[in-house]
Amino acid sequence: MNKNSSLSKIYLLSDTHLIADSLHDSGSAFQKMRDTSAGKDLDYQEIMLKAFVRKIIHDKPDAVIITGDLTFNGEHESAKKLAEIFRPLIKNKIAFYPVAGNHDINDGWARKFENNQQNRVDQISPQQWQEIFNFSYQKAQSIDSSSLAYSVILNQKYRLIFADSNIYPLTTSLVSPITKGEISKTELAWIESQLQEAQDNRQSVLFFMHHNLYNHNTVIHEGFTLENANELQTLFTKYKVKAVFTGHIHAQNIASPQNQCPSYDIASSCFCMCDQGYGVITLHNNKLQYAKKSFNYKKYINDAEKSIVPNNFHQYLKLRFFKTNEQQLRHFKKDFSNQQDYWDIINFTNKLNWNFFIGKSYYTPEQKKKILTSRAYTLLSQHLTELKPYIDSLLEIKHESNYLELKL
Repeated sequence: MNKNSSLSKIYLLSDTHLIADSLHDSGSAFQKMRDTSAGKDLDYQEIMLKAFVRKIIHDKPDAVIITGDLTFNGEHESAKKLAEIFRPLIKNKIAFYPVAGNHDINDGWARKFENNQQNRVDQISPQQWQEIFNFSYQKAQSIDSSSLAYSVILNQKYRLIFADSNIYPLTTSLVSPITKGEISKTELAWIESQLQEAQDNRQSVLFFMHHNLYNHNTVIHEGFTLENANELQTLFTKYKVKAVFTGHIHAQNIASPQNQCPSYDIASSCFCMCDQGYGVITLHNNKLQYAKKSFNYKKYINDAEKSIVPNNFHQYLKLRFFKTNEQQLRHFKKDFSNQQDYWDIINFTNKLNWNFFIGKSYYTPEQKKKILTSRAYTLLSQHLTELKPYIDSLLEIKHESNYLELKL
């Protein structure tokens, strides 16, 4: 516990989706899987996470948190590798707190890729998760006996609650991971006990989970927003929880309080996509400041790593993101007699999608008007009517998503 409650700093990541390098040979099977992984970088994450750990040690925050999907598909070896990468934080007296995601526990998709073959590998059981990250659970104030949830006392002013919002089998699985999430009645009771203790000790609560508290998009939210979010919102209203940090949607977005619940839901972008986003939470005695940053990896990779990583890694990530968007729309290409019209729509949706995923979808009235009166938007409205509701949803963001300040 950091006894200095006047100022604390937390670094926040989500959805690192690490697949250990030992689980693939970059062969044809791996390349096929990688090319259908929705824009995630799977080739260089060991290097990038090691570089980010160097940054953490340099900056010396009090704690680092990852809000779920630490592994690509729940490979036991990937979880062990990630724990190994972050273990140097211990000797530097920086706490590390992982939150399980829907891809992490007993995931039937856990695979090793060799040449043109993929083979099943050991998955992660709930017990193994706690063993792999024992250096995190050892710091717990309380551990829920029914789930992977736990809480810690950051300092005299702040209690951190790490919830388990995932639905997973309790034994080895042969099926795909379950996307949707729900918090059980037993875990909800444990969460309320932690909220009550915090209230009794005059502590502010920061709450972390993988699934979202609110809908972050009016079109795409099924499987992302917690199935029983209303029950959690009721608790947060009762105990006046103001800050909830989530992941899962891979997009950077801050949702304002809803349904009389006072909580802001800060959803972090996916670290292995887009601009390598991470959050910095700065805590004062009665104030929280959150700022989303983009990892400046060039300052923290060594010469040997530079020879492996693409020269402009962020451009590489951006092109991967755009390629995913283009793959999703390519079946429309045959419907366009004028291919320039098709590419105008592609470039238009690329930009709006990119802005949403990096947290820059807050447009001024003038900017919205320019978008809605653009030639590309008119073309999309005429030719891709099924896509229009989603594009319109990206224009509904009502506030900044890269910065937030709250009085606590």
